[in-house]
Amino acid sequence: MQTSDPLSHALDAAIGGRCETLHALLSRGSHLPGTRMNDALADAFAALCRSHRGRADAVALGLARLSADEAPGGTGREFLPVCGVLALGARAAADEHVRPRFLTELHAHADDLRFRVRDAVVDAISRIGAEAGDALVLAVASWMDGYFHAAAVVRALSSDAWLGAVRDASEVVSRLEEAFVLARDAPRAAARWPGHKALVTALGTGPGLVAASLGVPIFDMLERWSNTSDPVLREAIRRAVDTRKVAARFSSEVDRVGKALDASRPAPRNPDHDVGSTRDRSHSRRRRLGAKRS
Repeated sequence: MQTSDPLSHALDAAIGGRCETLHALLSRGSHLPGTRMNDALADAFAALCRSHRGRADAVALGLARLSADEAPGGTGREFLPVCGVLALGARAAADEHVRPRFLTELHAHADDLRFRVRDAVVDAISRIGAEAGDALVLAVASWMDGYFHAAAVVRALSSDAWLGAVRDASEVVSRLEEAFVLARDAPRAAARWPGHKALVTALGTGPGLVAASLGVPIFDMLERWSNTSDPVLREAIRRAVDTRKVAARFSSEVDRVGKALDASRPAPRNPDHDVGSTRDRSHSRRRRLGAKRS
């Protein structure tokens, strides 16, 4: 397909084996390094690859597989794997026959060193979910054994695009439960790992957004998890339901989860020594201690 559009022309050349023009065009138009990536260009490339059906798949795979050495983070070349990942998502959303293979490919990029590539995986899963709905909720069960992978699922599940196509809340509950189990059972050293931090962050936002759409089954799950003794997860649950969007639609359910958290709050080991925050190590703290003992 010959055309005067530079992006289409560059993609046609890449399909023919000459990728230099496409790489240069995408890198120049990326707006990187910078604070905002050129999302419109990335979306245009993904849509163009989708319109080519299978003819552009090899190009998209080649871009997605560029390593951090070949496409360093924070440079214009990082935009290349981002575009490749989004193109794979667009193709998998449009063609269920390539969906399993491209989901496997996306799984391989969910823990990429470059955060923009990881974010592109979330976007790609959301686009697939908008078409596949409940089937994708089942398909990503195998993702729930890795921190970055589980975080990607939780984030994508909370998107309006995927939630709008979900009808079976029970499988969504299963994925969220698996994410909580993964975070709860992590070794203590995992608190310093970027993947674990990403998962905890996702659990502090995603379940609330899912609950705002799917309602009571998600709140039931959050109430059950309110009994956890893990302070990090308890705080994540509280943050998840403490949003205006959730409270506006399900105020009674939010209260129910809040009361469950309060009721299961661990008692201090020694109530006589419960002086609140210990950040203040000045004389004021000693005065509070003295007041308790008098």
